[in-house]
Amino acid sequence: ALRTAKEQGCTVSLDLASYNVVNENHQFLKDLIHKYVDIVFANEEEAKAFTGKEDPKEALELISKKCSIAIVKVGGNGSYIRKGTEEIKVEAIPVKKVIDTTGAGDYFASGFLYGLTCGYSLEKCAKIGSILSGNVIQIVGTTIPGERWDEIKLNINEVLSE
Repeated sequence: ALRTAKEQGCTVSLDLASYNVVNENHQFLKDLIHKYVDIVFANEEEAKAFTGKEDPKEALELISKKCSIAIVKVGGNGSYIRKGTEEIKVEAIPVKKVIDTTGAGDYFASGFLYGLTCGYSLEKCAKIGSILSGNVIQIVGTTIPGERWDEIKLNINEVLSE
């Protein structure tokens, strides 16, 4: 599937999923990213497992050498993004209380990829991802209630108007 996607000119993104997955499949993931992946998402633990680097910025630098865009999510401290020589840090949105982090990485990636497909800057992409992930961590589970989406859309529109 990845070979076909690349042959057809598609952009391929990969979330490293879990440090356990990375530890158990390190060489496979390294080969996969080298051959097919354009965008890599990793949290701190996954980035460390993949690169051996404790410091998320050092891990980001190594991951970015293997793909077009590298993202290392650092929880409440935001995210680091690198594309070529461009490197940025985007803060997480402030939240009153973290209830459940399930789905935070997936929501971040979905917001980031949405922004990217719309042609927004890396900073705006990451801010959209942060808005979504910051909202899902304030509820139990992975379904953001419908009534919260109006505010989320307003927050995203504020980012887009910057």
